Amino acid sequence: MKPAATSSTALQVWWFGGSESNEVNNQGDDSCELVAVRIERTSANSRRIAGEITVPAAMESVWSILTDYDRLAIHVPNLMESRITQRNGPGSAGDGKFRCRLFQKGAQKIIGFDFSASVTMDMTERLISSGERCIDFKCVDSQFFNTFDGRWTVKEQAGPTGEPETVCSYTVDVRPKGPVPVAALEWRIREDVPTNLRAVKAATAKIDAPTTLPLAAKSLASIQGGGANGAVASSRLGRVLDWDRDETMAKYL
Repeated sequence: MKPAATSSTALQVWWFGGSESNEVNNQGDDSCELVAVRIERTSANSRRIAGEITVPAAMESVWSILTDYDRLAIHVPNLMESRITQRNGPGSAGDGKFRCRLFQKGAQKIIGFDFSASVTMDMTERLISSGERCIDFKCVDSQFFNTFDGRWTVKEQAGPTGEPETVCSYTVDVRPKGPVPVAALEWRIREDVPTNLRAVKAATAKIDAPTTLPLAAKSLASIQGGGANGAVASSRLGRVLDWDRDETMAKYL
């Protein structure tokens, strides 16, 4: 950990998630990837927590994970439930203009006690530019949070080899409700943010894996009677439908 106060708001940077060892990285173990978590004390009882990770994939692939709202619990181990309860406009998830109300319920431990937090949020997708998109979320109902508002952002750029890569960032403003101290939530969330970001990276790598996707897409197209052209047209859908529901990868709340 490397705390560093840089302003009157007591900004701190903590490094979580593994080792800078080349031996670890050469094994391709992304679960050990270091992720910087920035914590800002915005008031006596509130915090802003943020982090980011670089995903070696096109923005569209990362975006497809983040906007798979009804199936996010597949990727997040401590997320027990995620479901759209209301659509707040036309369109469909992932189109860059979609708005919905999302209910999520997670389970985690805080100070040794089981803490089952639920939150209902309004989600708003935005197209910032041709290479950048975001999802704003705002808490509208929660037994545990007065504030749980933030943003997911994905921004595509050229990687070291010229191939596209995506910087995926997450920021959340948190203020608890009731007896839960903000320090306990800060500790919990600052550990969960790196896990969540690494999960997005792992899920993206899985849907983009060339050894599995052609078969999955071809199988789906065959069922739909689409042949080879159907496999290409349905590859994105096939990637979503063929995910194993028993897979868990990260933390969302």
